Parts: sequence; structure tokens; C-alpha cells
Amino acid sequence: MAGGGVPQQQGGAGGGGMPQPVASGPPVMPPELADVLRAAKRSRPTDRSLPATLRKSVPESAFYYDLQLLERKLDWTIARKRAEIADSITKPARIKRTLRIFISNTCANQPFQTKSQSGAEGADGAAAGGADGSAANTVVDAPSWTLRIQGRLLEPAHRSRANAALTAQAAASRIGAYRFSNLISSMTVEIQRDQSLHPDSSNVIEWHRPIPQSAPHASTTLTIGQPTGSGGTAGPAGAGAGSEPPLLATTDPSLDGFEIRRLGSQPVKVRIVLYLAHTPEQYTLAPELAELLDMRQATRADVIQALWAYIRDRRLLDDKDRRKIRCDAKLLALFKVETIAFHHVPEVVNRFLSPVHPVVLEYYIRTDKAEHKSPVAYDVEVEMEDQNVRVRQHEVLRKFDHGTDLSKQILDLDDEIAQAALSLQTHSATAAFLSSFAKDPHRHLRTWLASQARDLDAIIGATALGGASGAGVGIGKEELRRSENFKGAWVNEAVIIHEGQRLADRMQELQRAEARAAAAAAAAQGAHVQQGGMVPGAQR
Repeated sequence: MAGGGVPQQQGGAGGGGMPQPVASGPPVMPPELADVLRAAKRSRPTDRSLPATLRKSVPESAFYYDLQLLERKLDWTIARKRAEIADSITKPARIKRTLRIFISNTCANQPFQTKSQSGAEGADGAAAGGADGSAANTVVDAPSWTLRIQGRLLEPAHRSRANAALTAQAAASRIGAYRFSNLISSMTVEIQRDQSLHPDSSNVIEWHRPIPQSAPHASTTLTIGQPTGSGGTAGPAGAGAGSEPPLLATTDPSLDGFEIRRLGSQPVKVRIVLYLAHTPEQYTLAPELAELLDMRQATRADVIQALWAYIRDRRLLDDKDRRKIRCDAKLLALFKVETIAFHHVPEVVNRFLSPVHPVVLEYYIRTDKAEHKSPVAYDVEVEMEDQNVRVRQHEVLRKFDHGTDLSKQILDLDDEIAQAALSLQTHSATAAFLSSFAKDPHRHLRTWLASQARDLDAIIGATALGGASGAGVGIGKEELRRSENFKGAWVNEAVIIHEGQRLADRMQELQRAEARAAAAAAAAQGAHVQQGGMVPGAQR
């Protein structure tokens, strides 16, 4: 045959053919055997406890009971710790880090720069001709300056170099984790210069973090800001080929800084307003609420939790209606009511919450130097999620799961222990049976037969009622005590059957008696005949 399959027999009615050998496939398990194997898997033992009688005969088995108790305590502790870790993941640990901000500016085509280049430019202009020289004086030679605002997240001072390297690796794996643009939600730069000379809107530059839409490719680079009326642009600093997409999935890459270019040759003052990104959103508390809770800035959930702790510690819940709060002097000054329902507290607390104050920086742009850097850097404390703790929590939870090799090994050992415990229970029952038989065989057999009879009655649903043959009638003891059970139609049939059985037994007894009498008569007659035949011989 062309294809290997199950063995088949070739031959017709007149062919008389022999079975042709074919390539046999893998053996197919019969359905009955497969069902038996599945049932065996389902009914595998799970009880790992030893029989109580084993403790007397084997005193060392007490160590096994101690190990079981220790295992139960350990399992309970592990389950509790796992629940605590799973709950803590929903409440991520937060740490405070330092964001260091650097401000600098560069100049181009300023008067002091053009003077130094005038000699070389004059020589080049004379050689190139008057027409070309006049074309070189374009808007490109207009004096300009570029403002740079950069930020970098500092590593904690207590962290070692190894931990810092691991943190950097984790930050690299998370797309744009700690870039400057991901740590602020918006930025406003106000250029304080003469409005009569610069009447357009280029004096105020705003940047807002894009709304998450879709993550770009790592090689995507975008310029934040468009050319303004005065010829300046606002663009990213360091958004080159090595930039990576931000942590939040947006259409813009994450940035380490911003650049703002404007035309001008006069030193100006700029005001930089930074709004930090808080996740979850944080608020500034009103002075009266801040004094009550001893916190100046917090999330809405933290404020509600702190207020609840204040109410609980001072037992301000109403004794009759636990949903109401009896305001003390401080709460009365805050809420202006004597009692308030607890579900109204968040609504009232919102009145005392305001957006977090921004970070305001001032900088003087100098145009008398090619590059000027601020002599100071600004450190801003930011609060963020501790990714190292989250990674460790997920790693611990992964080890708790039963998919690891160690968990499978533990399950296999549990199955082996259960099999051994089942064997010990079987052997212990056998030993108890044989020991009882060795002590008193007669009593043991009677007890064993009575036990087997009870088991048989339980299986077939019979009772101790029965005739001479021992067949039960299937009536319970409680039913025997009730007279109404013997007034049914079945009683007549039962009486007929019972009488028929009794008559049959009586007939059998009579037949056996007649047979015994006939046998006795025949024996007596035979003995008489034998005695009569011996007398003549004696007379002779």
C-alpha cells in the first residue's frame, strides 16, 4: 500500500488472497483502558495522614505528625504573605527622588561675534565679488540666542554602583522611564522683553505632555514646537537618533530637555514655570485642613484615609448611626456642621484641595558670551513609583505560582507521600485484622461475619427480618413500629407468600419424616428377615 496505516486484509470472494503485510501505525489504546486510566488519575489518593493505630505500634510516627503540623503552619504563612504581596501590588510603593534641572543659553551672530569675523568675511567678500557679498547679508546673519532647559533624575546616595547599574538597566527596559519630559506635565516659558519691539505671541511658550495614543518606534524623532513669528523654534534637546519612546505611549518621543530659539541681541529675563507630573494626582491642602492632618500635599485617597484615622482615633462615630460623624471643635470649624454623613466627607474635602503649586525658576539670558551656563542647578523633589520593589514583588509572586519546576517537584512528592500513606493504612488494617484473629479466632470470626452481614445489609438495603432462608423483606425498624404500614394491599400478598413458604417448609419436614420412617421400617424388616433365616441352621 502507498500509505502506512492500520493493518488491513486484502482479498475478495474468489481471490483467496493472503493478508498482505503493511506498515502498522502507533498502537491505539482501547477506549475501555483509556477510561480506566482517566478514572485512576481522578481517584488518586490525596490523604497524607497516617492511621491513629500506627502511633502505638510505631512511636517514631509522632515525628511525621509534627512535620504535618509544621507544614500546615508554613502553608498558612505563605498564603498570607502571598495575599499581602498581591494586595501591595495594587498599592505601589513610592519613593522620593531628586530631579536636577540645568539652565543655559548659547548665542549666535551677536555683535561681538561678528566683529571677530569681519576681517575674514571682508576678504571673502572681495574675492567673491560685490553681488555675492551683498547676497550673504540675509536674515540668517541676524543675532539670536537659544535657551536650553535640561533635567536629569539623580540616583539615591545610599544606592551602590551595582544597584545603580541594575536600576539603569531596568530604566532602559522601560521605554523612556525617567526622561525629563515624562516627569513634568506641562511647562511655560515667559520671555520678559519689550512688547513694543516684539508684539507677537512669541514671548510666551507653552508645552504640554501629549495625551497617550500610540507608542512610536524607537527611532522616531519629533520636534516639539513650531517656528514662531519672530523666527524662533522650540525643540527637544538631545532628541537625536538615540532617543527612545516615552514611558507613556504617545506620538512624541521622550525628551531630556528643551531648546527655545529667538532673535535678539539684548539680554533678557525669562520665567520658567514647571508643572510636575504626579501619578496619582496630588493636591495642595488648605491651611486649616493641613493643620488638622499635618500634611501639606497629598493625594485625595491619602487625605480621606488620614481623616478617617483622625475620626477613628477620637471615636467620633455616632453610637446609634455608625454612618454619621460627630464633629469635634476642629472638624466643626472645618465642616461648619455638628454631624455629617461619612459618604459626604469626600465631597466636602474637595473644597479644601487645590492643584499643586508649580516650580518657578528665573534665568537671565546673556548675549555677551557664546555660551553661558547658570552657576547653580535646581533640585526638585519628585515622588514616583519604586520599580525595583514592584519587580521583586512580581518575582516573588511568580515563585508562588505552581508553574515552576520546584512547585511541580513538590506536587510529585505530595503524590508519593499520599501513596505511601495509603499503603500504610492498608498494611495497618491488615495487621490489626491478623492480630485480632491470632488472639481469639472464634470471637474474631463471629465479629467479622457480623460485620460482613451488616455491610451486606447496607448494600442490598435489607434488615434483620427474614424467614428461615435468611432472605430479608426490606423493611426498616422504624417502619415496623408503625401499624399503618401493615394495612396496605401488600399485606395479603405477603401473608400468602409467607403461608406458602410455611406450608412448603412443613411439607418438606413431613416428607423428610416419612422418608426417615420408611427407612427405619425397611431397616427393621431386613433385620427380622435376617434373624428368621438363622434359626433353622441353629436347629440343625
